[in-house]
Amino acid sequence: MPEGSAQEIWFIRHGESTTNAGEISQDKFSTQLTARGQEQAKAASLAVPHAPGLIVVTPYIRTHLTAEPLQRRFPKSPREIWDLHEFSALSDENYSNRTWTERIPLMQAFWERNDPDYVDGAGAESFSDMAGRVRAALDKLQTREESFTVVFAHGYIIQTARLILAQPDLPEKELMQKLAHSTRTSHIENCAITRVLKSAGNLSLHAEDLKNMDKELLSERVD
Repeated sequence: MPEGSAQEIWFIRHGESTTNAGEISQDKFSTQLTARGQEQAKAASLAVPHAPGLIVVTPYIRTHLTAEPLQRRFPKSPREIWDLHEFSALSDENYSNRTWTERIPLMQAFWERNDPDYVDGAGAESFSDMAGRVRAALDKLQTREESFTVVFAHGYIIQTARLILAQPDLPEKELMQKLAHSTRTSHIENCAITRVLKSAGNLSLHAEDLKNMDKELLSERVD
């Protein structure tokens, strides 16, 4: 990063996973990348202009696999595992051994409940807990000194980060409403890059990323 320019944080969603491709998920942790996802990861690594000061992955295998091509390009860039795993909205019982299409009715019921503190069961977390993890990571990124950080994460996590940065004072119920809306109108593709600028300790979405978000997500309230 040229001296005097704003520091940047790139959030990159993991490459296409076997779950994304419609296969059964045995659990939340160990899902692999498809061949297409591996190619997406290679392409994403080539989009990174220079060595990151830090590479961040989550505990989930699919982010490690997506980060591998970038790590091979820049083997001296340090890597850390942060608590940014995908939103565990469903219990292990309702998640495991099902395809994503089989989970759609369960997720619809979860979003329609619109209760930020609801926990679906063992292995699940509340929306508030997930949003708290994202806020903690954003706070941590604000304090880091690296001029360029690449974070490999997940769809709901990056969507939540975008919404928090766009409207940091949203009450939790409205944030939850907007997240449900954003998954329909502002989908984040596998290996899409979301750019965040850091200046004087503040984080803000890059203008291009703001422009690409549904205007309703940036309004004061959701009907």
